[in-house]
Amino acid sequence: MGFEGKNVVVTGSSRGIGKAVALDLASRGCGVVINCVKRVDLAGEVAQEIRDSGSRALIVQADVSTEEGARKLIEESVRYFGKIHALVNNAGVAHLRAIESMDKETLSRVLETDLASVFYTSKFALKHMVENGIAGVIVNISSIVGMIGMRGATAYAAAKAGLNGFTVCLAREVARYGIRVNGVAPGYVETEMIAGWPQEHFKKVIPRIPMRRLGQPHEIAEVVSFLIGSGTYITGQTIIVDGGIMID
Repeated sequence: MGFEGKNVVVTGSSRGIGKAVALDLASRGCGVVINCVKRVDLAGEVAQEIRDSGSRALIVQADVSTEEGARKLIEESVRYFGKIHALVNNAGVAHLRAIESMDKETLSRVLETDLASVFYTSKFALKHMVENGIAGVIVNISSIVGMIGMRGATAYAAAKAGLNGFTVCLAREVARYGIRVNGVAPGYVETEMIAGWPQEHFKKVIPRIPMRRLGQPHEIAEVVSFLIGSGTYITGQTIIVDGGIMID
């Protein structure tokens, strides 16, 4: 697809992996839509960094875990940029707790944010792409937890495993329009999401990673950009980026 003149929506992009994805795409010439639910101040910093680099940026505050929020995100993005060429579904939450203490509200929040949001945003983005003859790209940010599991992460793992199945099915559904759908499954990446986890956990985890370190957000972003700009014969795949933990 290339990058110059292309516009990309990145959900959950005020920090962490989403921020890294937005900045990487902007550095390659894309216009980028920054999405957040609450932290508009952080989204503003990302947008300013993008504008300072010479690219265009739009902030859309919308809760994509709801259908109306996802509709707002895509409609405002189209209104500003005219066309949307790619969507990166990155919005996510992770509440780690044993299943016996998992309440209904927490379960719903994880499933709606990590999985249902991808249905909603993809639905509206695809409608725009198909109606305008855009051979676009969707990239879903998954997790190796959806493949190998993790203690206390039943809701999160269920959502990410569902996302992997969604990616395969949607790729089959829209390939006839020239639209590609792929996923990226990070391992342990140094972001705010895991910053509060006990250090004892990492003392056990890092020795299991063949590369003996946590990943960095920009390392995930580079794979996302590859799938958008260069992976023109790749669809229906979930690329694992985990420092080798899955082969240990």
